[in-house]
Amino acid sequence: MTLKSILNTKLDSIQLNIIIWNNGPSLLSQDDIDNYLQNCQTKKVSTYIYQDVRNASLSKIYNHFIKKLNYDFFVIFDQDSNLESSFFQNIYSNKDYAIICPAVFPKQKIDKQCFPSDIEQREKVVPIGEFTLGNTRTINSGTALSRNLVENLQIKYNYVFDEKFAFYHTDHRLFDLINATTETANLKGLCIGKMYHDMTCELSLEQLSERARLEIAYAKMLMRIYRANNPKNQIRRNLFYAYKMKKKDHLNFNSFIKLLKCVITKEHPRSVVSIDKNIQPTDTNI
Repeated sequence: MTLKSILNTKLDSIQLNIIIWNNGPSLLSQDDIDNYLQNCQTKKVSTYIYQDVRNASLSKIYNHFIKKLNYDFFVIFDQDSNLESSFFQNIYSNKDYAIICPAVFPKQKIDKQCFPSDIEQREKVVPIGEFTLGNTRTINSGTALSRNLVENLQIKYNYVFDEKFAFYHTDHRLFDLINATTETANLKGLCIGKMYHDMTCELSLEQLSERARLEIAYAKMLMRIYRANNPKNQIRRNLFYAYKMKKKDHLNFNSFIKLLKCVITKEHPRSVVSIDKNIQPTDTNI
């Protein structure tokens, strides 16, 4: 859905380079790849496809490419985003902003904007227009990060995405880091256009699989740990909090044990999976 949506956008004056990372669980069909690359060739869009079905941490994938590529803006997309045709033109026409992002509407409730929002008050959404980065957060998908913002974060932390987080809340952690960094907190962002996206937060616990509930539990626990003033002194409290989460989030015993390990290690279990710095694309139209 996302790839079709991207190729239907207006790309006048845009030099667009697309990287597809297939994180599994199975390899892509070669026929699908060939058809897609042909479409990219027609649109004059450069594409690189990587296939690594180990389900690597998204933060590690993002950091791998954000460090090595040449770009003005780095944009992340999930596989289920629906873009407006003006998406890239909105970025091209507003190059002076540190972040450019659309107003995000969940496909489950298309009349209810959910992001960007106030960094502390989740229900307080940011309207179309200019905002201050330190007061705001949004999702990764559809958010354009400027090179200036990226370089400031890399100077401060030596990374942009915190690799202790793997899937859920990699974006919320990013905005916590932006908020905590003097060089980035006062920069200006722009909310422009709309994007419709599947949002897990709009689903009930009963609609989520055990795996999804555990992933959300990991994310909440890690946010709790790294928003604390001194995480090393919080282990007992966090173990007790994990027990409360087991009951509240309907986790089974195996998931509960995995969550306890996360409390002890202070990182997502997929954080141990590394990405080869010299990895090459499996397919490209270059």
